[in-house]
Amino acid sequence: MGTIKRPRWGGWETPTASTVPEAPDVQVTLPTSAYGQTIPVVYGKCRLPAAYIWVPPILTVTSTHIEYWDTITSTTAKMSARLRFARPLVPNSTWTMRKLYANGKLIYDGSIGYRQSGLKFTAYDGRSTQPRDPTMVSEEGETNVSAHRGYLDIVVKDFDIIGLGAPPVFEAEWIQDGATTHDYESFTTLSSGVVNFIVPVWEDLEFYGYTQASQIIRRFSIGALQEFYSLASVGGFTVAFDGWRYSRTYDRLIYMGQDGAGHWRLFARNAQSGAIVATGDVVGTILALMGVTCLIEIGDGAIYAGSTDDQQLFCYYYKGSDDSLTLATETATSWGGYSSIQCLTPGAVRGGETDVWVCADADLVKVTFTALGTIKSTTVVATLADDLRYAVYDDGDVVVWTDAGTVKRINGTTGAVEYTKTVPYQIESVNASRLIGDPDLQRLTDELYFVASSTSYFTNLDTGLTRSVAGATSNPLLYYYDGQTDTLLTRTPIFGVPQRMRIISEDGTQRLLTDFLQALMEAGGFAPEEIAFEGNIDDVIDGAVIDITASVRDIAWSVCEPYSIAMFER
Repeated sequence: MGTIKRPRWGGWETPTASTVPEAPDVQVTLPTSAYGQTIPVVYGKCRLPAAYIWVPPILTVTSTHIEYWDTITSTTAKMSARLRFARPLVPNSTWTMRKLYANGKLIYDGSIGYRQSGLKFTAYDGRSTQPRDPTMVSEEGETNVSAHRGYLDIVVKDFDIIGLGAPPVFEAEWIQDGATTHDYESFTTLSSGVVNFIVPVWEDLEFYGYTQASQIIRRFSIGALQEFYSLASVGGFTVAFDGWRYSRTYDRLIYMGQDGAGHWRLFARNAQSGAIVATGDVVGTILALMGVTCLIEIGDGAIYAGSTDDQQLFCYYYKGSDDSLTLATETATSWGGYSSIQCLTPGAVRGGETDVWVCADADLVKVTFTALGTIKSTTVVATLADDLRYAVYDDGDVVVWTDAGTVKRINGTTGAVEYTKTVPYQIESVNASRLIGDPDLQRLTDELYFVASSTSYFTNLDTGLTRSVAGATSNPLLYYYDGQTDTLLTRTPIFGVPQRMRIISEDGTQRLLTDFLQALMEAGGFAPEEIAFEGNIDDVIDGAVIDITASVRDIAWSVCEPYSIAMFER
């Protein structure tokens, strides 16, 4: 009898599908607040547990994919929820959520700029102008959701509870009138050369830099704030450079280089040795300038799409198995009849194809590329009244900024405008010294970061509303933002040294005991002229958590007694 052989593919045994493990059970029973049904009233600063007041169905999803013949299985159970902590003693006061815990584990710390990977939340301090939460609106419908004004709440979105086994007990530290400030820190470098390019690798908390004058490739640790190695005089560089990207899967630095005759082509370098491993064919017209670019890892390699200042669209295919570059797409100049291509934004990846959203004049265009870099289809999804400047892909929709200082959310399927908001800044044209990095070099969660006129602006992708923090550097260079860690990378304007910036929440200040008693009695219905303090009372407190089931007189008596303060009514 002959031997039965297993089928082979490319000289290797054909991989067999592995057994997908059953999804672990996730308890969906919600924990109760430590305060039972009582919502405490707070003043100053406090740390409190939360009560769940809204949770849509929690879905457990198990998926598998193959990486280099290994079957990778992942299971997620993502929960969205509205969590209620307290009611402010002083109506319409400003509060900052400084720290957030899940089952006692710190998952957010605004004092050091830490945020657990993937954590998305919106904090609400209950002011009278507070809007409806967009996560709740998308789930329940706008007419079925209130704004929940008057309470300190947070809404978490897609919080993965698979590692916890059940919805956790959340706790938070809240600060009344807590100030925020910009914390700029310079990286320690191994040489004094200017860092001309920054390529973030947010997943590893690192970034690559390149010093053009001495042709040095450099690598930095974002957490350690220091350069930890460099590759000096790697050679082979051309006279002009643009569009730097890093492929994490293949450990390759990829960029456009121009030779002395004004021809552009794509290069790929080994990020560890600096050696050139692939050189692409010449693309574009002679002496053209690079416009906008993006890199998307797909299939067995990556595609690198870009544009020139004469509106030529192109796409290279990088094949990981043999380190080759193929110029798969090269259009004529003035692609589509457009006079300005301002942004290329990676969209959904579906097996053997991926979308790239293009801001071209007033059109939002979806270009679908195959995994080999050829164009499969081109669709104008929306045409607006104003030209587009910048775009971010967000959960199937595209958020765009126009040259009229507005931001719009566009439905990625129908092209309908879901909102239009005015923003207090204007994103620059790509050919006019744009400072904000390309979309695929940012790691955004809830907000886009933009800096102008010594102010940091944060525009919410779901609502289009913008908050601001004063005190930013007045003349930043090119910058990149990571929403998962609330970290900005930029360079100093004089020496070109990389800098890390984080918005830090301060600890708040101690408050006079008399200020608390005044606010307490006014909250209980006493008029300000009915409350008076005699003698020198200079005691200070950090904050207070109040049981609202007691009267303000009883609360005031219990507060005054430990301080040996006499309380009486005339």
